[in-house]
Amino acid sequence: MQIRTRLTVQFAMIVATILLVTVSILYYSTAQYRRFEFFTQLRGKATTTSDLFLRVPEVDSTLLRLIDRNKRDVLPSESINIYNSANEIVYTTNDARAFQTTPAELDKIRKLGEVQSEYGDFEVIGLHCPSPQGDYVVTAGAIDNFGKNKLRKRQLLLLTVFLGGLIVVGIAGWVFAGRALKPINDIVARMKQISASNLDARLDEGNRTDEIARLAQTFNKMLTRLENAFNLQKTFVANISHELKNPLTAITSQLEVSLLRERDNADYQRTLESVLEDIQKLNRAASSLLDLASLNTDQVQLTRSPLRIDELLWICREQLLGNHPEFHVEMDMDLPEDAQRLMVNGNDHLLGIAFTNLMENGCKFSDSGAVKLTLKTAPYQISLVFQNHGIGILAEDLDNIFQPFYRGKNTISGTGHGIGLSLVRRIFDLHGAELQVSSDKENGTQFQIKMPTIASSNPQ
Repeated sequence: MQIRTRLTVQFAMIVATILLVTVSILYYSTAQYRRFEFFTQLRGKATTTSDLFLRVPEVDSTLLRLIDRNKRDVLPSESINIYNSANEIVYTTNDARAFQTTPAELDKIRKLGEVQSEYGDFEVIGLHCPSPQGDYVVTAGAIDNFGKNKLRKRQLLLLTVFLGGLIVVGIAGWVFAGRALKPINDIVARMKQISASNLDARLDEGNRTDEIARLAQTFNKMLTRLENAFNLQKTFVANISHELKNPLTAITSQLEVSLLRERDNADYQRTLESVLEDIQKLNRAASSLLDLASLNTDQVQLTRSPLRIDELLWICREQLLGNHPEFHVEMDMDLPEDAQRLMVNGNDHLLGIAFTNLMENGCKFSDSGAVKLTLKTAPYQISLVFQNHGIGILAEDLDNIFQPFYRGKNTISGTGHGIGLSLVRRIFDLHGAELQVSSDKENGTQFQIKMPTIASSNPQ
């Protein structure tokens, strides 16, 4: 069942319930008022008859019956009866009585003072009328033809209003549901027009305040993420193809040249060394890609353990200098007396990759092949600064250097794959660390990291 149909049915059921309760209350109120009004008339007739019979000595049964028969307000099948203390009828306006009052009912009237009851179509009221002449009971009964006919007409009117209201509500609900769902239908129609070729298209956000507008805004944000993902994928394919093609082309060319003619062992040795260097480049690129892919999922689960940052930094320095003896890494550490202020809860392998990348980049793009590392501690935070003096990063490149495969305009000719810094940013994000970068010609390039310590998660 479509939402429009469900909304219409639910709306009609709610309004039908309200209408049913309303007309039921109106009908019940009308019926009660008719009964109250009719019994008031009967009470008045019974009281008048009893007063004339019991309190006016000049009026006897014959005269009272004559008076009653000549009244103009006689009710249909009206019957008024007076009973004495022996439950005998001493007066009646209608010999052909349509209802009989039993002794038990007369006793009940004497006990309660007034009793209202029904006998078939008759509605009867009984009044206790004690007097000096004796203990009397008066009963007055009649059929309320006028009131009941009026009530039936009111019932028919209310039923007509109820059924007519249902029809009107059904039509109005269908129209209203259609208008309410029109923005959603427009969104669906627009979404069907969006494909991989036009991900830059966006939905109309309307007034930007109601629920439909928020739905459109959510879709637009999703489209933005999809567009970025598609662009990143295109960039990834283009860059990885370029990064893999160059070493493979170089390897192929060198091997083809070596196979053109016989060469001495020294030539083969140089060729193999060159091929090995290109293979190592491919290896590093593949490893970086695997690390980046594994960290870019939304469900990364890190194996964490307490570790000292200063010790990990020294290990990273030794490994880097072992592979690149020409680099120089200066360590300036302001170590606190409390070793706990150097402890973080992290993954030593990933943090090692991040620190090594920052050291290597600092040395690689430095005029002197050197980078300075400064470590400072605060009660719940460790501050690391990697500083070098070299070609720097252009202002227009600062916002993009953490994008995968992005390389600054002044570093295109250098070695690298444009993966390292995006990997660094992701690693620090996973560890809850803040990474900032600044660069200018006078002060060089500075990467600053602020990491929470173990003590920050359990402050005293």
